[in-house]
Parts: sequence; structure tokens; C-alpha cells
Amino acid sequence: MLRSMTTFARREAAGPDWNLGLELKSVNSRYFDLHFKAPREFSPLEDRIRRYLKQNLARGRMDLFIQYESFEEASASFRPKIGLAKGYLEAVERLGKAIGIHPVISMGELLTLFKDAISAKEELADVDSLWNRLRTPMEELVESALQMALKEGKATEEDIRKRLKRIEELAARISVRSTESLKEQERKMRERIISRLDDLPFDEQRLIQEAAILSDRLDINEEIVRLESHISQFYKYLETEDLVGRKLDFLLQEIFREVNTITSKSYDSTISHIVVEIKSEVEKIREQLQNIV
Repeated sequence: MLRSMTTFARREAAGPDWNLGLELKSVNSRYFDLHFKAPREFSPLEDRIRRYLKQNLARGRMDLFIQYESFEEASASFRPKIGLAKGYLEAVERLGKAIGIHPVISMGELLTLFKDAISAKEELADVDSLWNRLRTPMEELVESALQMALKEGKATEEDIRKRLKRIEELAARISVRSTESLKEQERKMRERIISRLDDLPFDEQRLIQEAAILSDRLDINEEIVRLESHISQFYKYLETEDLVGRKLDFLLQEIFREVNTITSKSYDSTISHIVVEIKSEVEKIREQLQNIV
């Protein structure tokens, strides 16, 4: 079953003193490309979140938004800047001596006048605690995204199967027409040679050999067999549970190569017109595969 890279999911969770909102958007990309937007306390979890999403979603250009509110009392650590405070007091004393004043500064006055004497640093939330809050809604978010991706993939697979069926029908028409075309080419070659020789004798065996060479040069049976084989393999990949987007893309290139070879070897206008139809279907499948994981 195919899985689309286009998906969207949203989840919310809450505790006694916190609220959490998650939103994931994904579109097609050749690689895993995550754009992460979250409050700064989640920064230590970014690599863990990235690995989790890549493991479960594999590929796509993803935007993950995390909204978080905590009503817990914030904790902070306070550190005195002793060197700076001493320097400030020494500067005040020198200034006092210079103008004949002997200043006496209390601790309260010092902290009022020199607010940077003590620095406050808010303590970040515990990383493991944040992950425990995030893990379940994240799992639900990814599961919801996967369900939507599978639904989109199923619709894409149905369309691809219709187009593959059409390519099979067109290839069968080419096979029938190829046999008819070879006979026509051989007949025309014989008529041209005979008309130019008129009553002159000619080597019948040589004519047969030339006809065989022409038949070999114009024969596209091998290409049709390989084309049918590629289509059969395509169907097998559609039946697997693996992520087959890149495999299908490669196989489609092989299908396109066989079709091009048929075009170059055949001089039949009917076959050329059929090939144009096949190429149209191949291109439509290619567009669909750009969005498959």
C-alpha cells in the first residue's frame, strides 16, 4: 500500500498546570526535512523529536509547531557578580575622595544603584519531564498523520493502477501492430527492389537475407517483453507494505526507456501515436509518485 507525503495532524494535551498543542504539516520532498518551531524549553528535545519523526514518517518537508503553557511556579538561580560590585564600590570611593565626600553605601542602596550586582537565571523545565508530557500526544499526532497519509496513498494507488492498466492495453496494441508493420515493411521492400530491377535477374536468397536484417532491426518484441515485465514488477511493489516510492520511480524510468526504444526502432505511425499515449500515462504516474514515500 502506498503512503503519501502530504498529510496534516493536530493534537492537544493538558495536565493540572500545563497545556500542550501540536501541529504537523508535511508535503513532498526527496529527503527528510524538518522545520521545528517550539518554545525554548523544548530545544534540548529537538534532536529526539527529529529522530522520532524520521523513523516513523521517513520522508517529506515537515513543519512541526509546538505550543506550550505552564502555570507552574518558575524557579530561578541568583548569582552575585562580586568582581563587578567591588569595582563599582571602589569607583564610588575614588569619586568621593576626589570631590571631598566620604560616601557610605548600604546593601540596599548598592542593589538599587547597581542592579546588575546580582543576576537571575530562570531554570528550564526538566527535559525528561517535558518528554513525558510530549511523548503520548506526539505518538498520537504521528499516528493521525500516518492514517491521513495512507488514505491519500490509497487514492493515489487507485489512480496509478488505472493508468498501468491503460499502458498494458496500449502495449498489447503495439505488439499486434508491430507484427503487421513488419510484414508491411517486408512487402514494401520486396516491391521496391523488384520494381527497380525490372526484368533483371536478382538473388532471391539475398532478398530473404535483407528482409531478415530489416525484420531484426525493426523488431520491438524484446522491448515489449521488458515493458510488460516492468509493469508486472510495478504491481508487485504496490502490494508490499514497504516504502517503495523511490523503487517505483526508478522502475518508471525503465518503463520510459523501453518506450523510447520502441519509438526509435519503429517507423510505423500507428505505433508512434500509441507511444505518445503511453508517455502521457507515464508522466501522469511520475507526477503522482513525487508525493509517495
